[in-house]
Amino acid sequence: MKPYLAYGALSLLLGGCAITPSVRTVQVLENTGTEFPTMCMLLQSDGSLVFKGGFDFYNPSAWRREGDALLITVGGKAPFPAELYKEQLPKHIGGLMAYDEKRREITYRLNASTEFINFDNFYFYRAERCHAQ
Repeated sequence: MKPYLAYGALSLLLGGCAITPSVRTVQVLENTGTEFPTMCMLLQSDGSLVFKGGFDFYNPSAWRREGDALLITVGGKAPFPAELYKEQLPKHIGGLMAYDEKRREITYRLNASTEFINFDNFYFYRAERCHAQ
């Protein structure tokens, strides 16, 4: 009887682990080759956005897709740089489509032909992995 209890307990443990989804990085956007250290934006499978190597003051943030649009909701306690986005919006540099200061949200066009996004005047390109320290 005891071996059956052990097998049952083990199967419950393993079954519980299989149900818990693990968070993984689904997209890496990286800024490298500037006078600043390499920085990354790590878009996670649970909708969270993690900044690494810079912009830590915006953690925790979030992201979502709506068609070709990437919407980033900036977290943290740092002020939202509305004046910067107000200046950039007419130029549409780096795929910038819109921003909402009250919601702390920035919208970029990010499709197959988008070369980079311009986040706070830093150009972030798609990368296979993050090289930030």
